[in-house]
Amino acid sequence: MSNVFELVLKQYETAKKTYSQDNNYDVFKYLEYPKNEIIVHYPVRMDDGTIKMVKGYRVQHNNVLGPFKGGIRISDDIYLDEIKSLAFWMTLKCSLQELPYGGAKGGIKLNPRNLSDGELERVSKGYASNMFKWIGENRDIPAPDMGSNAQVMDWMTDAYQKKAQSHNNSVFTGKSVNCGGAKGRTQATGYGVVECIKLWAKSKNMDLRGKTYILQGFGNVGSYTALGLDALGMVCVGLADHSVILKTGDGKGFNISKVKEHCDKEKCLRGYTGNTDNDDENIVIVEHADFFGIDCDIIIPAAKELEIGKNEAEQITGKVVVEAANGPTDIDAEEILNAKGVDIIPDILANSGGVVVSYFEWLQNKRCEYWSEEETLEKLSLRMETIYSKVMEKMKTHGTSISMRTACYLLAIERIEKSIKNRGLY
Repeated sequence: MSNVFELVLKQYETAKKTYSQDNNYDVFKYLEYPKNEIIVHYPVRMDDGTIKMVKGYRVQHNNVLGPFKGGIRISDDIYLDEIKSLAFWMTLKCSLQELPYGGAKGGIKLNPRNLSDGELERVSKGYASNMFKWIGENRDIPAPDMGSNAQVMDWMTDAYQKKAQSHNNSVFTGKSVNCGGAKGRTQATGYGVVECIKLWAKSKNMDLRGKTYILQGFGNVGSYTALGLDALGMVCVGLADHSVILKTGDGKGFNISKVKEHCDKEKCLRGYTGNTDNDDENIVIVEHADFFGIDCDIIIPAAKELEIGKNEAEQITGKVVVEAANGPTDIDAEEILNAKGVDIIPDILANSGGVVVSYFEWLQNKRCEYWSEEETLEKLSLRMETIYSKVMEKMKTHGTSISMRTACYLLAIERIEKSIKNRGLY
């Protein structure tokens, strides 16, 4: 499977077969298509004086429950169907988390690693200016995604405010604290992943201390997931990103703090050789094909879509796959993992902590009332526990016939359907 939109539709088809409401499946037909697919091209002056035409995407999937909400991905290999898929998942994610939002996703087709800070600023402000008429605090609220961050959101906020001639901080979330961002937003997605792992372990009566995991992706989500698991006493025995794949020998595990320091400086894992103070990590470079076969208890894909296929699933020996990335597991792989008894905590639940805290940021901006980091993360923990419990309850009502992913889809779709029925949308 090479097109991630095929994955979305197949997951959706599984939920459709399970859905039992007598509604002639109108809601399914309605959700299959995004409301708006926006593509813009705009010029940016590069540092060498040349002009580069930049392609920007914004797919607004559904806004039945509230304004569109979704991140902006900056990558040179994005394509329209990928953005459509991510927007679809955002609709389901926001509904599952009972947020007053619909789903959207944006993209800028460039490699941010190839841009200077000045070029990235001009690219970011150009995107916000060209998408101006389609976004707004009650229309569409963008946030960071892969390749973007709080600084990018600050630049976009500035461009939007100048064009709107209004000091409105609530159009973008994921901003820096200095520009109206929420304390705790930076680590929120990884924090939510860790909360899901804790809840899963509690349901299995498992002590996480000393348990091992592998992590694919050491960006914002992956790094904060690793720091959270490190605090629980878990051991990371395999790490991968776009630059290199590493594992440790003898089960000793990585020094996560040292890895974070290295990646903050070098922007990737390449060149990491271990804790120079006490070189006992016994680090080995491994092939991509062997990464998911590393022996461990928990597998955490936190990179891109479609990373776990049939071959990877057959290698996996762990107890649970926690989808910190969007759509990392394809349909064939999921069937294999289910047959092996490997649990999957699906993306629309596992990585939903980011949009929950984006919602908190949006509320704080509207109220001009700001919370402490502790208050934000406490609220996030409570929300993750509440929704996780509802997913477990949904699974119980269907016996063992549905997966956690399908339970999440059913809860999300039910909430959208009720709104459609009450409003008489068609």
